[in-house]
Order: sequence, then C-alpha cells, then structure tokens
Amino acid sequence: MGAGHGGLAVAHGLRRAGRDVLLLDAHDRVGDTWRTRWDSLRLFTPRDIDTLPGLPFPRGEDPFPSKDEVADYQERYASETRLPTRLGERVRSLRRAGELFEAAVGGDVIRARSVVIAVGHHQVPDIPDFAARLDPRVLQIPSSGYRRARDLPIGPVVVVGAANTGGEIAVEVARERPTTIAIGTRKPLPPGRFRSPTWWKLALLRDRVFHERTADISWLPWPLRAGGYLDADLDRAAAEHGLRLATRAVDARGDEVRFADGSTAQARTVIWATGFRADHTWIDAPKENGQIRIGRHGRTAVEGLHFVRGRFLFAISRHARDVARDVGRGG
Repeated sequence: MGAGHGGLAVAHGLRRAGRDVLLLDAHDRVGDTWRTRWDSLRLFTPRDIDTLPGLPFPRGEDPFPSKDEVADYQERYASETRLPTRLGERVRSLRRAGELFEAAVGGDVIRARSVVIAVGHHQVPDIPDFAARLDPRVLQIPSSGYRRARDLPIGPVVVVGAANTGGEIAVEVARERPTTIAIGTRKPLPPGRFRSPTWWKLALLRDRVFHERTADISWLPWPLRAGGYLDADLDRAAAEHGLRLATRAVDARGDEVRFADGSTAQARTVIWATGFRADHTWIDAPKENGQIRIGRHGRTAVEGLHFVRGRFLFAISRHARDVARDVGRGG
C-alpha cells in the first residue's frame, strides 16, 4: 500500500520473485505525494542515487532533483514496469482474516497473503495543543499544506519548527512576508561536501564494497543520518530579508505566538513544521501507544504484515529490497 519509492521497489522485487502484486494508493496519480509539496522543494540527495531498480533517474541541469521530477519519475516507473495499480481510493481498514488479509477499498474487499505498508510517516501533522488558543482569523496550516509564499494572506507569518522543512519554508516566505521562525534546537549548515554528487557516489560505493548494507545508513556521518544539519541558511535570510530568529514556541493566544524567552510575534499565518506521526488506526494489529512496532526487514507481530521505512529515497529503496526478499521467502 503506497505507490511511492518504497511501494514501487517492493512491487518490483516481489514480481521478479514470481508473486502477484497490486499497488494501492489514495492519490489520483503515482507521484502525487511529491506533487502536492511546496513548489521549490528539491531533494537533499542527488538524482544518480535516488533510482529505483531497473530505471535510471533522468538527467537534469541540477544534480539534486525537484519534487516534480521525483513525482514524474515514479509515475514513469510504474508505467514502464507495468506494475498493476489501483489509484484514487483510500484503504479504509486492514485486518487479518484466517490466512489472508482483507483490505476495505472503496466498496470492495481485496484479499492478499501478504501486505506491505509503504505510505511513509508524513500522515498526521503533530501540532501542539496550544495551537487551539489562536484566534480563528489566524490561518493555520501544517507544512504539508504550504505551496508558495504568494498564496499566504498579507501579514506576518510565524513558522514553528526549524528542521529542514521549516527552515526552507521560512527562508522562502521571508522574501515576501514579514516572517519569524521558532527554533527549538539550532542545527548547523552541512559541510559543503554533502552538496556534492561525487561525495554521495563515493560514499555509497564505499558502503557497498565494505559493508554490503541494505537499509542501514550507519555509514553516513551521524548528524546527516539523524537529520542534524539544516540546509537552509537562516542567518543569511535574517540579514538579507529580515527573517526573525526566535526561540522555541511554547504558547499562543489571540494572534500572537509566545516563545521560550518570553517574547512574542504577531501572526496572520502560522505554518506548523513540527513534524508528523504515522496513522495506524485503520490497521487491526497489536499497537503500543497507538503505533505498530516495526522490526527487522519491516516485520511486525502480525505474520505477513510488513512496513517500508527510510529517511532518504535511496535508503527507502534499499529497505524495500530487503522487505521484498523477506516477503518472497514467506517471512
């Protein structure tokens, strides 16, 4: 379930192993998960390593592909590999019934021996409770709802959250609106080598030769694999466009957001870049704190139910390869 990089790679691997596959996705087109993200988004990893099995990523002027290039590549992959898909309908529920799984999709029930969930973790925005104290006239959107700065109402903007998504959005919006970014933990800019396609290629080659990793990215420098760098230059945006760098957001009331140091910022728009959590409510399986525990090769406590995970597209593809092998062996 899910026709992104993970789902496509799993389906490819399983079909090569002789298994019948069907890709389910709630979007109308393969790749729409990427098309609906903000216009200027580019990947942090180069196109040469963001490939799916059997089809190179198309060349481009920028070695780091745009989100629309990723979307079009995924759609082309599904078409050229002739992977069967059912699009535009959300899976309402999933449960194990005897030896098979039953997935309620639209008005149908689809049955399968194995199910792989490859929908990622960007499902439910993780917005703090104090957001409810903002005036209804303040526009509140999660980062997934942001497209471009000119679409926002005229007036001050507060971006809450300073990981890469929040940082990039704040830098962009600051060019067109008075903008404040609330920073919980300040992250450094990455060393220049991490923006070099050659560095990534050599790093992956070293990984394959010496470690034969699958989805493991422990060979990457710790701050990079843990999301410890911020690709957006906040200080430059502050100097050139007046971006205000505030401390952690701790409360809100009316049209103001309050920060940990006691200062406040007026807001006509608040963009919540505070992360997401997975939604497992539709899956009938054992959970801890509402989440299904995922183990090695994406296995769960329910036999035949697997998940695909990964921070980078290349890691997602490699984990999908692992999962496909496990499912193909009946794991």
